[in-house]
Amino acid sequence: MSLRGNWNGAEKLGHQLPEAEGAGHRRYAKAWELHKLGVPVMSPNGWPDPALTDAALDGMLAAEMGRRAKLYQAFVRAGSATIFRALGVQILAGDDSVYTIGNHDPLAQTNSSRPLGLLAGAEAMVTDGLQVRSHGRAMFLPLALTALSVKTTADAAVVFPDGTVHARALHGNHEICKAQKQAARFNALAGAAAPGTTEMGAGHVTRLQNLQELWEAGLLSQQEYDTRRAEIIASF
Repeated sequence: MSLRGNWNGAEKLGHQLPEAEGAGHRRYAKAWELHKLGVPVMSPNGWPDPALTDAALDGMLAAEMGRRAKLYQAFVRAGSATIFRALGVQILAGDDSVYTIGNHDPLAQTNSSRPLGLLAGAEAMVTDGLQVRSHGRAMFLPLALTALSVKTTADAAVVFPDGTVHARALHGNHEICKAQKQAARFNALAGAAAPGTTEMGAGHVTRLQNLQELWEAGLLSQQEYDTRRAEIIASF
């Protein structure tokens, strides 16, 4: 090959390398943006999954932003939500699903919450952090109230019928107590939303609320609360 041919080849390669490097940076930027939005696209080595093309990343970004915009509108229509901050979940008014507590941004008109599962059949609990698996589903061991005198860390967990588990670390007895109270309230709502309880009347709601207030005031033991709650739900 002539000297001119070698020079032309080197010049062409010199143009291709920056272009390839620029394309790599753009691809990484898209993947990193998705990663910040909570969409898993990164490999264990910290780089974008090599199976994801530029077009795929663009599509995933558009889909995620569309999801957030749609959820924002759902939150606006609902008007209010019951937030269980210690459990890390919330329930929209008139909705039968449980969501994480995300950022509601009126300026961008997006909501970063994510659906976790149906309220009916879900169960919230405060655990001692020990986790065992049975039949492919995660199960947790509840933390007894009497253990609070020595327990300063625990986990709040919401378990869904399909085996999905949403867990949140708790630190300090105050936060653990708050989570236990919220778990009892959450379970009352989940029980009321269970199949066969859709005809629940206002009287049942009042009884559940009164029972919850008695338990939170310390006038009922956990066993008494669970027994009476089960009796109310069974009477629907």
